[in-house]
Amino acid sequence: MVRIFTLPIPVRTTHGRCLARFGIEPERAGDPWWVIYRDTHGRWLTAMVEGALPA
Repeated sequence: MVRIFTLPIPVRTTHGRCLARFGIEPERAGDPWWVIYRDTHGRWLTAMVEGALPA
């Protein structure tokens, strides 16, 4: 399920730190989150994030 964050969540990606606007919740416990964010050029990108996201 796609989750829309009310406040952008700071996450570390291959491009450095970013503010994720959306996330795809893991189906099973221990699976990674996928977050959706914009890079400095305005492109939408995804990144896999291990562990729990900040509340």
